[in-house]
Amino acid sequence: MAKKVKSIGAQVHVMHLRWPNFEVHKRTTDKVIWIGDLVGIERAYTLWVEYGLPRNPPSDPMFRRFPLVRVVSPRLELQWDAPEEAPLPHVYFSEPDIRLSPLCLFDPAAGEWDHSDTIALTTIPWAADWLACYEIWLATGRWQGGGRHAENPTEKAS
Repeated sequence: MAKKVKSIGAQVHVMHLRWPNFEVHKRTTDKVIWIGDLVGIERAYTLWVEYGLPRNPPSDPMFRRFPLVRVVSPRLELQWDAPEEAPLPHVYFSEPDIRLSPLCLFDPAAGEWDHSDTIALTTIPWAADWLACYEIWLATGRWQGGGRHAENPTEKAS
């Protein structure tokens, strides 16, 4: 049985109930952007969450394949000399400012998220976990969050 794609309205409704501090910044019938604060271990971060319903898989832009989460404030810090995951852990490197790259919160190839999932119950908790792991990485230079990458992010950034 095929899973049913959650509508933008349903996603907005559950986000409002579960994470009321995430406010809708922009909304259309097939796309939504939220801005809200989330705490890692010690500090709060302002996140930009962009999501759109699928239109033309698999050639859809990334935000139509799964929710994109970016840390907009404070900006993520680059550590070119970190022993692991330099210069920035578990992100989809994006130019021109890689500090605004979308966070890698799950493995798309493993089917860990699909359009029947609720962003408020999956993506936002995963982002909180990512932020905690990021703060540990800042302190130790080691990524404790697990996961995998298809390619070495250090090579991609150089």
